Amino acid sequence: MSEDTARLADNDELGRDRNDGDGDPLKGGGGHDVVGGDAVMKHDVSSLVEEIGWGRYHWKIVIGMGMMSFADAAEIWIISLISKDLICEWKLSALQEALIPGLVFLFMAIGSLTAGELSDVYGRRKVLLIVYYTFTVASLLSAFAWNYYSFLVLRSVAGFCIGANYGVSICYSAEMVPITKRGFTLLLLDMFWVAGGVYVCLVAFFVMDIKHGWRILILLTTLPCVIVIFIIHLCDESVRYLVISERNKEALEVFNKMASENGKAPIEGEVMASEVDRGSIIEVFRKPFTRTTFMIGVMFFAITWAFYGFFYLLPDMMSYGYCHLSDLFETTMLNDVGCTVYTKAEYLFLMVVNLLYIPGYIVSPVSAENWGRIPTLRLSYWCSLVFTLTLLICLLNYITYVELFLLVNFYGMAIATVWLYMPECYPTYIRSTATGTQNAISKLGAAGGTFVTEYVDSVNIRYSIIIISVVLLLACVASIFLVQETMGKALKDEREPESIGMTTLHHTNYGASDGSPPQEPDGTAVGGDERKD
Repeated sequence: MSEDTARLADNDELGRDRNDGDGDPLKGGGGHDVVGGDAVMKHDVSSLVEEIGWGRYHWKIVIGMGMMSFADAAEIWIISLISKDLICEWKLSALQEALIPGLVFLFMAIGSLTAGELSDVYGRRKVLLIVYYTFTVASLLSAFAWNYYSFLVLRSVAGFCIGANYGVSICYSAEMVPITKRGFTLLLLDMFWVAGGVYVCLVAFFVMDIKHGWRILILLTTLPCVIVIFIIHLCDESVRYLVISERNKEALEVFNKMASENGKAPIEGEVMASEVDRGSIIEVFRKPFTRTTFMIGVMFFAITWAFYGFFYLLPDMMSYGYCHLSDLFETTMLNDVGCTVYTKAEYLFLMVVNLLYIPGYIVSPVSAENWGRIPTLRLSYWCSLVFTLTLLICLLNYITYVELFLLVNFYGMAIATVWLYMPECYPTYIRSTATGTQNAISKLGAAGGTFVTEYVDSVNIRYSIIIISVVLLLACVASIFLVQETMGKALKDEREPESIGMTTLHHTNYGASDGSPPQEPDGTAVGGDERKD
């Protein structure tokens, strides 16, 4: 009998059942090592996350990461809502106006690309703290911008930070919650996104018609960032990051804190080591990730082009009375210096548009958790394309409102499902790098969508709609080639060339909870026939 087989046989004598007879699942979830005659329980990270389950500890994560989502929405809406005031105050050309959102999204892409790889090296929590401190300072200073160029620089820095934090926060959330709660967690983050948009529109309703209203709006929408920084200080580092960084004792401390706050018994033993090399951006595009990376990249690029392009298209559709959208309320108002600005009715309408995203955000995780990620993606993308095309035909105004309702819901459903699906496709050692890379690609789509929309719809709104439709068609085709379904699967931590990011095995499986023999990662029994001796 080989040495490994003998060791495993000793482990079996100590009890291979994870519940170990006392019904406490936190004493299982792994194997045993025998050191000096004593059994040391080894816990698998995925098993511990599942066994501790959802509880009070995770609400802290949801609030912290949710407030980042809130800030992301606020950043997008601020640029859209103050554009007319900036044009008036600084006498901007159409090109200068289009450059503001274009550059903000471009720097979001750079920030996402940079922070993704940094957080895989230095940790999720540390990166989030640095970028949020920077964002808060840059955003506050932009309220006191003295000209167009100072504003452009400061909002670009703020955009860099938003791009940096959002992808990392999604990864962090996915790594800390149980499988069955990933969709629910994303839904809650999406609700914060909606709240961020509603908050900005509500504040704009009250302050934009007074002197220096746009500056006051920026100040008031930056204040919630203080809450975010406070909550991030309360959050722990990702347990999966700690394990692949060989900081197993710290990971166990976090798990015990999680168990305590969730009302579970302390964890006995150690967290199973997971030694891997760090990944790189280049590896994201190599096998076995190549197909998944390119397909998700095309789809993410397209939906953010459409999603954010629509943010800037809708106010212009109202201002120009496209498809009778101005019939319900006045859409033209001159301020005290004779410039065209939004009316209060328009701010209320945009607030309602924010709320219209909620059904799509709710349907996304429900469908993805029951029907599957890929079918949900295909449905939402094809429907987004169909209802975008319907805007080319102006029918009765109430039909246009129905079209807009369905359109924003399928946009929301598509982008929410991509965010749910994407982190699940990559292992921990490269997950944040991959998510940051994909988020950077998406922000390039957002930059293109907003720039083209701002520039083209001044000529003809239908041109913008046609361009959005063509981009969405490419994404619909890409969705056909997705093959990796991740519904109900545990996140993978280590490098395994034969898989694409999802597994429940970590090195050797030292015996399953049903008493089946221990296995190597390829599924063969440890020790082969020697175990019969």
